Amino acid sequence: MIFSSNYLFIFLAIMFQAMAGILGKYAAMSISVASSFPFSLITNVFYLFSLVCMFFQAIVWQQALKHYPLSLAYPFMSLVNFVVLIASAVLFGEGITVGNIAGLLLISLGIAVLSREFRTDQSSGNDSDRESDVQ
Repeated sequence: MIFSSNYLFIFLAIMFQAMAGILGKYAAMSISVASSFPFSLITNVFYLFSLVCMFFQAIVWQQALKHYPLSLAYPFMSLVNFVVLIASAVLFGEGITVGNIAGLLLISLGIAVLSREFRTDQSSGNDSDRESDVQ
């Protein structure tokens, strides 16, 4: 399969969203309970970088949607779960359960089915966005 440069936008959206979540965890861990809530949050470097990641995620996501239908692109965002699960185990020592793995396998299966369906529709010339003829 040839990797389309347009998939780069989906990949970047996944990575920016995962990074925002990871940085959010670091922000939560670095803020003490006794600290002054609003000020400590908006001056937290992890929180600020998390917001930057969300900003860039929104930009690349819009670019992805210019090239792919939402029904194809959105399921790929489920891949964020893979990145976050692995990062949570590596960075925070959180466990990976059989349930986590089973869930990720189901997500993978769904993405494979959707992307295969999209490729089949594209190669046969079907346009899923066309309105059906009403008689």
